[in-house]
Amino acid sequence: MISVISLFMMQVYPDPVRVVAIGKNVDELLADPDNENWLSISSELCGGTHISNTREAKAFALLSEEGIAKGIRRITAVTTDSAFKAIEQAQSLEQEVDAAFNIDGNLLEKVVASFKNRVDSAPIPAARKAQIRAKIVLLQNEVRKAQKKLAEENMQKAVKIAVETAEMASSEGKAFCISHVDVGLDAAAVREAVVRVMEQKGISAMVFSTDETTKKAVVCAGVPPKGNQGKQLEVSEWLTTALQPLKGRCGKGKGGLATGQGTDASQIKEAMDLATSFASLKLDQ
Repeated sequence: MISVISLFMMQVYPDPVRVVAIGKNVDELLADPDNENWLSISSELCGGTHISNTREAKAFALLSEEGIAKGIRRITAVTTDSAFKAIEQAQSLEQEVDAAFNIDGNLLEKVVASFKNRVDSAPIPAARKAQIRAKIVLLQNEVRKAQKKLAEENMQKAVKIAVETAEMASSEGKAFCISHVDVGLDAAAVREAVVRVMEQKGISAMVFSTDETTKKAVVCAGVPPKGNQGKQLEVSEWLTTALQPLKGRCGKGKGGLATGQGTDASQIKEAMDLATSFASLKLDQ
């Protein structure tokens, strides 16, 4: 009995059992089993299948290392063709991730979103997986930068169009304006456009924006809380009416503002016409 041999709790070994040692010949361990020098080497009991020479493995890929119980770790690795396949798959994935650094805008966001699940489930070497994940984090940072830039551009675009429309409406003596901007479903940009109109022009405003991919629409309405407009034109009622052709709905609103979303953007013209006629009726215009 070799006293320093490693044993694992709950592990069942055959009888007789194979002894594997790294650093010394097993016969030497058996000849002097109590030698404390053996503490510096690895000697294990193993009932698995082994190769006579590492050359037979051809390649080695460590896929994972995880805890399965207190004090017990599990290592999963492959050799030969399976190892080559794991290494090739890692190279292919990493090339895709590297290529993604040249993608701009919304396309990058969609590509990066697909990477995480693919890498997590891929049977590739653990070290390469960690490297690829680090690159994905960098890509996610680029996505956030692109999103921030797009949000700023959308806000500027929506505000510009809405204010210009309000100026034209004011010059015609109207107490409200209806605008259609192209910022997708960016509710923050649409809302900011309405707020700016009320602040700068002091009139009621409703701003529509649609998304061609989802066929949805986002709408925000605002009525200045001061003056007679708020008494004559109730913002939630106005927006609810406008959302009917879009098959949408909205909340009660707050502070003279209300936002809603519709699922049928194809009816945007009908919705804008209905919003115009409703406001004209309420404001006697």
